[in-house]
Amino acid sequence: MTNSLEICASKPARTSSTSILERIQLEKPVVFGQIDFVNCLPITLPLVANLPAAMTLTMGNPGQLNKRYAEGELDIGAMSAHFLLTSPDFQLIPTLSISSQNEVGSVFLFSKRPLSELSGCRIGVPYASATSVCLLKVLIKEEFGLSPEFVFDNDPEPFDERFQAVLMIGDAALNTDERLKERAALQSQALVRVDLGEWWRRLYQLPMVFGVWGARRSYVQANPADFAAICSFLGETWRHGLSEEYPAVLSEAERRTGLSRRILDAYFRSQLDFDFSAEHEKALALFKQLALKHGLL
Repeated sequence: MTNSLEICASKPARTSSTSILERIQLEKPVVFGQIDFVNCLPITLPLVANLPAAMTLTMGNPGQLNKRYAEGELDIGAMSAHFLLTSPDFQLIPTLSISSQNEVGSVFLFSKRPLSELSGCRIGVPYASATSVCLLKVLIKEEFGLSPEFVFDNDPEPFDERFQAVLMIGDAALNTDERLKERAALQSQALVRVDLGEWWRRLYQLPMVFGVWGARRSYVQANPADFAAICSFLGETWRHGLSEEYPAVLSEAERRTGLSRRILDAYFRSQLDFDFSAEHEKALALFKQLALKHGLL
């Protein structure tokens, strides 16, 4: 992979899923940005429970956090993959991600028409995730050669009369998909439902990296010891969140979404992928290459 995604000099050795997550000591205070979506709960809950004394958390959706990074208010934390790829002042923390190996379960395109017939149509897309919007543009251009009109909206809904299709992400997508299944709207072919993680896998046989963690280069240079400790710490949070903290993760996800534990367990265990491996690095590089090809970065 190119040096444009510079990462930590070394990754911590992987430990067993039953390892104890130890609270780290930081030399200097830092405000850490964390995405406030259900998909991040296996990272968020262990992070909150073991928050270093010198670290303060600030929560938000990807779009909100990206804005604060861009304005210099935050130096380290979770961010959209798109933001990292367009921000040379930031470098990747390669110990975790929000990815999918196939279906992601919470990034959907709901369309009233077959995808091949969306030329010239209006597609409602959310402000909250630049990565998912960029991914949709890449996929629809790569497979069908189409350039629909993408219209940003706060909360696009599948049956909104203004749009022929809508992109939904995060908690809203997770809930809407289950609600539509219950209403049998998909089975009756009233809507075409496409999971963007599955779409990407079908075309490129790689995981899709939606969210990453990164740090401002100036912060890394000024605080190398703290940065190294945070990298290692973050790499263990999600493993802890899927083991010792998992009952609490399921309970909080159930409280937020109202979905059954069976659905949520499948989401966390089978659809989401929190690792960052050489394959994820390759996928992120390909996403950047395709986005550049279509003038999206």
